[in-house]
Order: sequence, then C-alpha cells, then structure tokens
Amino acid sequence: MSQPQWEADRMLDLYIHDYFVRHNLHATAEEFRQESKVSTDSDVVEAPRGFLFEWWSVFWDLFIAGTDKEHSAAATFYLE
Repeated sequence: MSQPQWEADRMLDLYIHDYFVRHNLHATAEEFRQESKVSTDSDVVEAPRGFLFEWWSVFWDLFIAGTDKEHSAAATFYLE
C-alpha cells in the first residue's frame, strides 16, 4: 500500500495562509492565497491559535532555553 507523498511546500503555504486568517489579516491572506494557489478547503491541524503560531512558540522557547536565557520549565525538561 503506497502512502501519499507529503508536500512540505504546499503544507507550509497552508499554514501561512491559516496564520493570516486567524490573525485577521484577511487582505493579506487573500493575496497570498491567490499567489500561492492555496486551496481554502484543505485541512490543517487545528490548534487554538493556529499550528504555525503554536509551532513557533515551542520552537522559540526551546531555542532560547539552549542559549541559557530565561525560558519555561517545560523547555528545561526537554533540554536535560
């Protein structure tokens, strides 16, 4: 059974578009949708503030923790 190929560029475009929509940047979202040819009926991972924002928050916390600057206790757990 073959698995569908994951299209990283297409998924990133979907999450960028989702970020614009969730942050009320509707004109930007529409312009981006037209230029990137993102389909508005595509499924994205549901996250409270959007997948891209949630991913960035986790990444940034872990990145800062690696520099010994102020970070969350959760980030410390992952660095140990």
